[in-house]
Amino acid sequence: MEEQILNIFCEDTSMQTNKSKINRLGVISAAILMLLTACEQTSLTSTVTTHEVIESSMIENQTTAPNTNIESDPIVLDSKNEAPLVLPQKEEVTKDLYETGKPKEEPVLTNLLHSTKNSTLKPIYSVGKGEVAITIDDGPTSHTEELLKVLRANDTKVTFFFLGQNALSYPQSVTTAVYDGHEVGYHSNSHPKLTEMDINGQKKEFEIGLGNINKVDHNLITLFRPPYGAYNNDTKVLTEDHNMKMVLWNEDPRDWSTSDPSIVTQHVLSQVQQGSIIVLHDRPSTIAALPEIIKGIRKKGLKLVTITKDKK
Repeated sequence: MEEQILNIFCEDTSMQTNKSKINRLGVISAAILMLLTACEQTSLTSTVTTHEVIESSMIENQTTAPNTNIESDPIVLDSKNEAPLVLPQKEEVTKDLYETGKPKEEPVLTNLLHSTKNSTLKPIYSVGKGEVAITIDDGPTSHTEELLKVLRANDTKVTFFFLGQNALSYPQSVTTAVYDGHEVGYHSNSHPKLTEMDINGQKKEFEIGLGNINKVDHNLITLFRPPYGAYNNDTKVLTEDHNMKMVLWNEDPRDWSTSDPSIVTQHVLSQVQQGSIIVLHDRPSTIAALPEIIKGIRKKGLKLVTITKDKK
């Protein structure tokens, strides 16, 4: 009897031990399951956060990336590559693209082939007493038609210095400028610095650019402005060979340095005086400033004129 009781007791103790083991195993399993779940959630959160950071960075880059194309708005795909995002147009303000300061003749580089002729050409730096000439470089562009409307509305004629390659891209603007009575001059084909080229390179630039403009404007081009105002004896020789006058400037309001029309206006009117040849560029802020510039020049009692070959 005692042996039976002892067996029952041992069996019961064993069952309790097994139950205790099972309970402990259950607790451990639950802890492992909770730990795995937490890790999975952490991983998911990290993945989502990383995706948000990347997406935010892409959007920020799209919003703040500079737009250096003044002809058209760039198109950028959104973060999901589903639809194009058109960034707002901004004016390019790059000094290297524009004429600056007061030009002067540069020496011919001795390591380049150059002309054996010695030019006696005298560039035009100013207009007559009581006169002012507005000149506009680097066109035509996508803005030129608007520029022509502003000039028409203000009954003003200017002297354009067009690039040959641009004339082919915007031929209608060239013909409209001629029709409206503006003077059309030549500003090279692609805006290189001619003083860094030998005589053959300069000659080729002349011929290509003039040829491109003549495809649109059949009138004889008699005025030439070298890009950046950079010229040397070779440039003068080629200008004479093409029976042209070289036109420079004596007033640089640095219109390329700002996109604020009021600043452009202030810069022009603070410098202008009789005889001024003002160098401006075919840019939206300059176009917006023109009505006040024209008004201010006339208010000073100065006459706005175009430049012609017979100007001394």
